[in-house]
Formats: sequence, C-alpha cells, structure tokens
Amino acid sequence: MAWQYRGMRKQFPNGAFSFGIYEYYESIGKSGPGWTKDALGPFGETWAALRRDYKLMAEAFDLPILDYETGKVIRRKK
Repeated sequence: MAWQYRGMRKQFPNGAFSFGIYEYYESIGKSGPGWTKDALGPFGETWAALRRDYKLMAEAFDLPILDYETGKVIRRKK
C-alpha cells in the first residue's frame, strides 16, 4: 500500500463544497483506495520535517482532484 497527499472536494448536505489535502492510500487488492477522514495541515517534529511535509503536500496541486465520497477524479490538473 502506497500513500500520497491528494486534493479532495467534499460536498455538504446544503450543497456547499470545500477542498482540502488528505492522505490518500492506493491499495493493491480488493479493498480499494482509502483516505483520511479529515483534511490535514503540514506537520513536523522539526522545522526541516515540517518543510518536507509541506513540500509533499504541495505536490497534490499537480494531481487530479478527487471526490471525497467516491475517490473518483472530478477535475484534471489544468
């Protein structure tokens, strides 16, 4: 199982949307992909670790945006 940060769009019952960065897990097998329940912010136990995490999160902006409910691509990178 490999993980990466991905941008996801979540829709609320009132029809509003929000976007966030989530940890996304690509599964090899029957279980399919998974992702964290809540959007994340960068974190690190040192300043250098925080910087690395921030850079990894920034890579999500170069990937397609996924729907939070289904994990399917909703918008390709422009």
